[in-house]
Amino acid sequence: MERSHFLAKLIGPVCIAGGLGMLFNTTVYRAMFERALHDHMFIYLSGVIALPIGLAIVILHNDWKWHWPLIITVFGWLAVIGGLVRMIAPQVIESYGLSLLSSPNFFVIDGGVAVLLGVLLSYFGYLDPPQPAGRRSSLRRRR
Repeated sequence: MERSHFLAKLIGPVCIAGGLGMLFNTTVYRAMFERALHDHMFIYLSGVIALPIGLAIVILHNDWKWHWPLIITVFGWLAVIGGLVRMIAPQVIESYGLSLLSSPNFFVIDGGVAVLLGVLLSYFGYLDPPQPAGRRSSLRRRR
């Protein structure tokens, strides 16, 4: 569980910052995304970054129990899959990304979801610290 809290502390603020940027600076974000989606080298390099980050998360945190750390595992696997697709077929990312950008509500929905996930992960990472394994059982014995 310590790894879950550590990763939540890393991923949560990044999601909040990116989501707020999408919500409050939509015009600039739309222009950045459109430009990036037409640059296959940029898509490839983002895959080179996403793949090892995703692999690190999956190797260290492949927890499929139905609890909040599952969000981190899903993030890891999405980074692995996204990194692979970006490196192997950047043109697929270009066409898929451009179709997403054609929706006028894309940044509102994506930014809102990112902020919500970021707040949730930040809460668990920073405000809900892991309990030592023996602490709960020792509290029960004292009562």
